[in-house]
Amino acid sequence: MPVQDRMTPRNVYLYLVCLVALLVGLFAAVQLVQSAIGIAYPDATADFGWTAYTPLDEASGYLSEEQTNDAQRRYEIKETVTACVTLLLAGGIHVLHWRRAQRERSRPAE
Repeated sequence: MPVQDRMTPRNVYLYLVCLVALLVGLFAAVQLVQSAIGIAYPDATADFGWTAYTPLDEASGYLSEEQTNDAQRRYEIKETVTACVTLLLAGGIHVLHWRRAQRERSRPAE
């Protein structure tokens, strides 16, 4: 049985979804590495998303270095979890569509 070599709109769609999922996974992996570095080596001067709910030192009105490091670590942990979930979802979508695309290609021409 001959293998279907022509590109159908369905195959193009499946390969485009694979490409997008691969790119999203790549960006999530980069974010995961950046977050891991931020957890291991917090930068006291970094802007980590200050909000009105960020605790301040009552005496000086500023965060102490320890409070700043703790707040940044919490922020980086949230970013790490977000990157992990994104990476898992993008990987699952990529694998699912890649398998379907390969199955479509191996079908005999109708």
